[in-house]
Amino acid sequence: MGAASWLPAQMLSGSAALPDAPQSQAAPGAQDAHQVTPHKRCPPASPPAGRPQKNAGTGCAPRFDFLYPLGRPPRTGPLTPRNKLQLAASDVVDPFNLITIGATAAITIGSNPDTDYGPGMKGWAKNAGTLLTEDMTGEFFSTFLVPSLTRQDPRYHRMPKASIPRRIAHAIVQPVWTKSDKGNSMPNYGDLIGIPAAITLANVYVPGRDQGTGPTAESSAIAIGTAPIDNFISEFLPDVAKHISIHIVFIQRIVNHIALTRGPI
Repeated sequence: MGAASWLPAQMLSGSAALPDAPQSQAAPGAQDAHQVTPHKRCPPASPPAGRPQKNAGTGCAPRFDFLYPLGRPPRTGPLTPRNKLQLAASDVVDPFNLITIGATAAITIGSNPDTDYGPGMKGWAKNAGTLLTEDMTGEFFSTFLVPSLTRQDPRYHRMPKASIPRRIAHAIVQPVWTKSDKGNSMPNYGDLIGIPAAITLANVYVPGRDQGTGPTAESSAIAIGTAPIDNFISEFLPDVAKHISIHIVFIQRIVNHIALTRGPI
């Protein structure tokens, strides 16, 4: 969940890293030429003789985008509620997130078979299902519902041309102070309201989870407090990737789960 993504997550590789412009938080409005409809196919390079080529020049997707399995949201302009829902869903089903869920569940059950989930494959499946459900509720509240109601842009906006101190400060402050759909500064309600709401709901179905105001406030504080870690990855990893050619989204997904999914271990 982003402090959210939650703590928003992307596959970084060279210049194809996280977008420099308003990105992982999408806004309604203008859609750039590269935005595509989910599952849209490119027309063949040479259409059959006698048949007009369909969808020419519409910006179809030439290949699967691992960062946005359900379609890339607009790069510029404000996001519509539908865009935000699309972004939230992509965060949940992106392959790296699903791999992280499976790995996290395996580590949990492998290190302690006496958890409330039980041992073996059955315990792993229950734990993985719980983590996936937590992801879904977290993204629903923090990336879609709350930002849609408050007209907040749920993406993290990089500042690649700013000074290092300015970029560090931006990454630290963003979980509590971010941008609106129109680009104005505003409280990050997606994190400040969405994270506690998701954790409160998770307390109902996560086995062994401590309930009550105190535990919920503690878990929320941890999630929001660790959000800058995710932002640092989003802010600086693209710069590093340009020089050493690496793919490290897996790390970002692990950070997200450590911050926002605290099942019994």
